[in-house]
Amino acid sequence: MTRERSERLYGLDHLRALAIVMVLLFHYRAFKHPEWIDTIGRFGWTGVDLFFVLSGFLISGQLFKEMNEKGTISLKTFYIKRFFRIVPAYFFTLFLYFTIPFFREREALPPLWKFVTFTQNYRLDVISQGTFSHAWSLCIEEQFYLILPLFLLVIMPSKLFKYFTVLIIFLSCFLSS
Repeated sequence: MTRERSERLYGLDHLRALAIVMVLLFHYRAFKHPEWIDTIGRFGWTGVDLFFVLSGFLISGQLFKEMNEKGTISLKTFYIKRFFRIVPAYFFTLFLYFTIPFFREREALPPLWKFVTFTQNYRLDVISQGTFSHAWSLCIEEQFYLILPLFLLVIMPSKLFKYFTVLIIFLSCFLSS
C-alpha cells in the first residue's frame, strides 16, 4: 500500500489561527477588557496582513504548480473555483445587509454596486458609510485574484519571468505608495 504525501501545510493553519486571534483581540478592545488586551490587541491589524500573505502564498502556489504541470493557467477553472469559494457566501451577506437593516452595525451603507464590483475599498468612508466596511479586505483579495493570473500569463512566456520576484517587489512598492 502506497501512502500519498499530503500537500497540506499544517503550519499555515496555525498561522491562520494566530491571525484570527490577533484580529479578534484588536476588535475586542471596543468592549470592557483587561489591560493586557490593549498591549496585544493594538497589533491585531497585523492579523489582516498575515491573512493577505497566506492567501497570496497559497493562491500563487496553486498557479505556479499548474504552470509547472501544464505550462499554462486555466483562467476559466481558476475563476470558477474562486467564484464558488467566495461569492455565494458574500452575496448572501450582502443580501442580509441590504434587505434586513437589523444585521447592519451602522445605518448607512455604501452603494451596492461598490460591493458587487469589489471596489468598496476605494474611497472607503467608514465614518458616514461604515456598515460592512470590513469587506474592504475581501475586495483587495478579489482584486489580487483577478490580476495575478493575468499577470502570470503575460509574463510567463517572456524572459521577464526569471525576474518575477523582483517585479513583484517593485510592483508592491509602486502600488503601496
